[in-house]
Amino acid sequence: MAAPLTIGNITVMPGEVKRGGIPIGGDMVNRERQIPILVYRGVEDGPILWLNGATHGDEPEGPFSIFKALAQIDTKKLRGTVVAVPVMNVQAFTAGLRGDPLDTFAHDMNRIYPGKADGYPTERVAYAHWLAMKDNCDLQIAIHSGGEHSYLAHMIFASDNKPSLELAAAMGPNWTLVFRSGTGGGNPSSQMGALGKGGVTVELGGNCRTLTSDFHTIADDLAEGYLNVMRHYKMIDGSATYAPAWRMGYQIALLAPATGMFVGNPELPFETEIPEGTLIGQIYDLYGDVIGEVRAPRAGVIFGLRARPSVLEGQWCCFFGVIEHVVHDLIG
Repeated sequence: MAAPLTIGNITVMPGEVKRGGIPIGGDMVNRERQIPILVYRGVEDGPILWLNGATHGDEPEGPFSIFKALAQIDTKKLRGTVVAVPVMNVQAFTAGLRGDPLDTFAHDMNRIYPGKADGYPTERVAYAHWLAMKDNCDLQIAIHSGGEHSYLAHMIFASDNKPSLELAAAMGPNWTLVFRSGTGGGNPSSQMGALGKGGVTVELGGNCRTLTSDFHTIADDLAEGYLNVMRHYKMIDGSATYAPAWRMGYQIALLAPATGMFVGNPELPFETEIPEGTLIGQIYDLYGDVIGEVRAPRAGVIFGLRARPSVLEGQWCCFFGVIEHVVHDLIG
């Protein structure tokens, strides 16, 4: 007889789907607040996969893609468990902002994770999530996008260990950019990596692509990645597919050289290598004159671009990836 699995305030047996939450304290009238979770437990043993969405409240791609993926899971055919957290940062998501607007000291949950039991409000929420996940997780995918200010193309930041790099490769053929990130840092993927488990952060989308069909396209793309991961780890039936090779390197943030209106180069490709000096965007003043340019500092790829036209000198305009080497086998 299989043992019950308890996560947050719910207990689930093999073959069951349960909805509940991770308690995070009371509100002004002492009602319990919680991080919503859905647990799909298969009838057979297998890995425990966590899908964590909306660490940042202005990134709705996580919850929508999770909903689409869960709609395709049958616990009677599932081996292992999927723990879905559509929105980690409920306060920020409610406000539609990157962080909880009522917490100005620990605003960005993706920089202070796993938080503290006696810390600022966001630190306490992060810590509750961490306590629920750390001992009940083998694989973790944190889902991000460009949010309110930018668009991000397919990019994976993988904790620098073998389980995380394998998990990155399992996302499928659309995900050819995989950059190593450290372990033990202030985000869920890094913390899972420090435990020797698989942890990746995936980036795709932005609020500039959340209207009608675009939003569905982004969410379907992400959901297919999670399902491919489940196929790779034999959690669901079917054959996983993979990229022919993975490009690895590091990122450079390109900043605005002037204050004005940023307009991207209409011929700029994402995820495709461009030569040094390629025009990425221009900055206009309010009289229509070009007063600054952003160009590729060396050969590399664009995987993130500013979508909000108004920009201050020194603000972010572009995430630029420098490819150091190409790997043909991340699974080993």
